[in-house]
Amino acid sequence: MMSKPSGARFARAMTAAVLATTLVAGCAGTGGAGGGVMGTDTGKGALFGGATGALIGGLVDHADPAVGILIGAAGGALAGGLIGHHMDTQKQNLAQVLAPEVNAGHASVELLKNHGVLVNMTGNTRFAPGSAVVNPAFLGALQKVAAVAKTYGKITITVIGHPDKGGTYADRERLSSQRAEAIRLQLIGMGVPSILVSASGNPRSTWEDGRAELVIHPVIGG
Repeated sequence: MMSKPSGARFARAMTAAVLATTLVAGCAGTGGAGGGVMGTDTGKGALFGGATGALIGGLVDHADPAVGILIGAAGGALAGGLIGHHMDTQKQNLAQVLAPEVNAGHASVELLKNHGVLVNMTGNTRFAPGSAVVNPAFLGALQKVAAVAKTYGKITITVIGHPDKGGTYADRERLSSQRAEAIRLQLIGMGVPSILVSASGNPRSTWEDGRAELVIHPVIGG
């Protein structure tokens, strides 16, 4: 059989691309601004995955770009949705498991805009002045962060240590770095793979109250 003219094939591909884009955009519009499924990271992941998947599908299927675009849109939305679901699950689980520590005033949890979670010490659990020994009251929060990291695996934890008020720059750098490293070692000792945890001090920090922060991000892909 003779193949269809390339012009017809291109027209079909463009029609499929418009349909795929319209379907994804239509999903994004449901539920109002930021509402419904598309207001979650799962929805955002599906939106991104569907759009990019449509383009990739069209490029991969040389025999029939129209079919390739439709398959790519569906597959991309699925892959993007899975990534987004992972983001949602990470944040929800961390917030839920740390609720007792938050309620007890031993930690604070903030959901960041870039799919991350910030876990912070409070006045009850910060380092003592001049000390780099982890406050025992903060160990419960660290154990729960470690449990989530071991369960889901695909997260990175960046520990940022802060100095005390005053002192030389060298003193502030040493103390803030020691505090961050102390928490990193605690997490590793609790079973978190060392490759997932990094630590650094912030000697220029304006937080001069003995705190350390854990910035947790999901790893996309891999």
